[in-house]
Amino acid sequence: MSSTINFGIDLGTTNSLIAKCDNGVVEVFKNPVGHKETLPSVVGFRKERILVGDKAREYLEKDPGNVFSCFKRKMGTTESFFVPNLGDFRTPMQLSAMVLKELRNFIYTAESPQSVVITIPASFDTVQSNATKQSGYDAGFKEVVLLQEPIAASLAFANKGNDMEKEGRWLVYDLGGGTFDVALVQFRDGEMRITDHEGNNYLGGLDFDNLIVEELIVPYMQSRGQYTDLMNSLKSASGKRNALYYELVYKAEEAKIMLSNQPEAEIEFETEDDNGEEQELLMTISRDAFNDIIRERIEETIEFAKMIIDRHSADGGKVKEVILIGGSTYIPLVRTMLQDGLGIPVNASVDPTTAVAIGAAYFAGTKTSGYAIISTLSENKDVADEELQVKMAYQKNTNDREEYFSALITGDTHGRFYRITRDDGGFDSGLKPLAKRIEEVLTLLPNALNQFHLKFFDAEQMHLAVSVSTISIVQGKYSLYGQPLPNDICLEVDDNLNNVTHLEVLFEKNEILPVKKTITKTISRTIVKGSTDQLLINVLEGSRYATAQSNLPIGVISINGKDIDRDLIKGSDVDLTIEITESRDIKINAYLSIADKEYAEVFSPTSRNINISRLKDETDYLLRIANKNMSKLVEAEDFEASAKLRETIKQLEQIQNRLRLLKEDDVTDEKYKLEEQKRRMALSIDIAGKDNRIRELREDYFGWKASTVHYLSKVDNEALQRKFGQITRDENEFLGGSEAIIKRRIEEMRQLSWDIRKKDLDYLAGLYMLYVIRDPEDYKDQYKIKQLIERGDAALQRKSPEELLAIIYQMYDLLINKETEEPLKGTGLA
Repeated sequence: MSSTINFGIDLGTTNSLIAKCDNGVVEVFKNPVGHKETLPSVVGFRKERILVGDKAREYLEKDPGNVFSCFKRKMGTTESFFVPNLGDFRTPMQLSAMVLKELRNFIYTAESPQSVVITIPASFDTVQSNATKQSGYDAGFKEVVLLQEPIAASLAFANKGNDMEKEGRWLVYDLGGGTFDVALVQFRDGEMRITDHEGNNYLGGLDFDNLIVEELIVPYMQSRGQYTDLMNSLKSASGKRNALYYELVYKAEEAKIMLSNQPEAEIEFETEDDNGEEQELLMTISRDAFNDIIRERIEETIEFAKMIIDRHSADGGKVKEVILIGGSTYIPLVRTMLQDGLGIPVNASVDPTTAVAIGAAYFAGTKTSGYAIISTLSENKDVADEELQVKMAYQKNTNDREEYFSALITGDTHGRFYRITRDDGGFDSGLKPLAKRIEEVLTLLPNALNQFHLKFFDAEQMHLAVSVSTISIVQGKYSLYGQPLPNDICLEVDDNLNNVTHLEVLFEKNEILPVKKTITKTISRTIVKGSTDQLLINVLEGSRYATAQSNLPIGVISINGKDIDRDLIKGSDVDLTIEITESRDIKINAYLSIADKEYAEVFSPTSRNINISRLKDETDYLLRIANKNMSKLVEAEDFEASAKLRETIKQLEQIQNRLRLLKEDDVTDEKYKLEEQKRRMALSIDIAGKDNRIRELREDYFGWKASTVHYLSKVDNEALQRKFGQITRDENEFLGGSEAIIKRRIEEMRQLSWDIRKKDLDYLAGLYMLYVIRDPEDYKDQYKIKQLIERGDAALQRKSPEELLAIIYQMYDLLINKETEEPLKGTGLA
């Protein structure tokens, strides 16, 4: 049995495939029924039978209410589909698991893999990724490794058997049935790296199908019969034409495919209008009409591509070509607009339909399985040596036919032997004397994963039970450097100085998985034992520059006052260890030193709920914030930022209008698309005018710095000088960072300035006089304020700054209308 996973699955929105890598050669399996490589991601329920694939699609026209497709778009949500023939609901995860089970039947070799690589869109968030992984487990796999689709496609392209020069930068453009991804890929020295990526989980061929229905079919129906509120009657689960909607989407997809090869396509269907008249409708759709309705969505994809290219234009190295992936790239307009919009040659040399599955198999062929590992331990358990340890060195990827291998051995080597063999038996070093350092030249099979096993023997040539990793070397193939994070992973912390929370980045977007980090935070307020107050360790996914509300929560550890044995004192430490695996499980470990208590959880959230009413409220709130910020930008004459914000406001208004028309039981994925757009708009609002705000904050910082330097020159205090140095360290770096960080440094500088000034008698005398000259009616207790003024005058006579400062504090406390602010609840972390 192989020690690598070998099997890769492209779990697509519209079609799915399964492939296997065997010694560097990939085979895409075919359906034993019909011998097609692709399996439509469609599930139907017919009495006692479950139909998957083409049979389910055929059943759609007979019973559309019991046939389900495009459920990948709702992966990671609380959405479920009611199946009338079952009288029960099925989730996107359950339906996906049925597709995966059907793909297992494609394997004609009688193998039953325990491990598999399943692909996901690069822009899938953690919740969507975990839901996909759970579908794999539900399908019977014991081990599921996730791989981002652009990476899989790039591996298929890189390892394609031709002499094309691939070294350099390439842009992978992946427009599939339900999602869109674009990735910047670097090929160098046999290794492939994803430099950057962008995407939209709700942009693909399905959207083009819906546009055909909404923009072409519905107007045609309305011109031929009497229909009231036709769109809602189609899209609402309780609408009387809901079954027709699924039929029309299916026919729209067929027309779309036909229009890639011919100038016109016909759609024929029957229905009944509001007057009860039977309508036999036959309409012709031209390619030009189709192009007109999808042009704007394609332009969106090109803007994503331009964004990535612009971000890396200063790095040097032009993009060689655009690699096309995904069934929707067959649309002629897509290729034309890409070529014209980017000015970069378009490469369609890989099959857009099978590339992701082939790449997944290549990756699986290099990935060690936890369920099919060839043991390098001796089966003779009587002979063991726990002290013998090995440290190996070799290239894991090479274009040479031989690879130099060396290993350092610790432990007793006297009178012992070693042997290295290749999996297929084609290489055998023979039994050789063991030394502190061993060296071998390993011969490799071309264009394949070569696996070698290092074994040890005693003087009697009996196997020694020593744990040694398999030696895996890929010859003549590009290997993957690693999978990047699709978004920043952040921790929400309190900023009590500004009475807000902000995001502190833990792992940056495009960091290579797996990642691990340990940090120490402090408790920002005392959590009293037995209280309802809580310390929140809130990890979010999104952009570090956005607000917490704009990001997706993926893991929260809540430490409640009722669950602790002693008070958690403000200022005490919390040690946090955060780890993200390659398949996106998030492990959080929190240690409270003051309580000597540890909290640990693994977060694999598989669903999130989107409430339409709440989405409306959030959109309304964002509009108010955007309009408020617009006024500030116009007043500051920041016309460039105000123009961008005006476009954001326009899009928010469009979202608002679409939400007003959306029914709670809408069967489409409209609310998820709108929620995705809303989050993007929230980020745009956060960013709008940022340059101007950063500039103002810098001016504020340097103003306080100059003031602090002035007062610091008057005192001889080493501790204050040291504090000033701490605040100004890395000044160039933090002044180019987030607003929250600059604000914190300003507050630290203000506090330092105050710590210096409160020792300066002249400054305190001036401050004291500001309280003395105020109207006595400003104070709560006029008698007490009179006493304080008498004591203050005496302190001035004695030239006592400490006494005068205490009196100033008391005078401030007696003010009636001093500015107060509701204290921040926040997370309890700082």
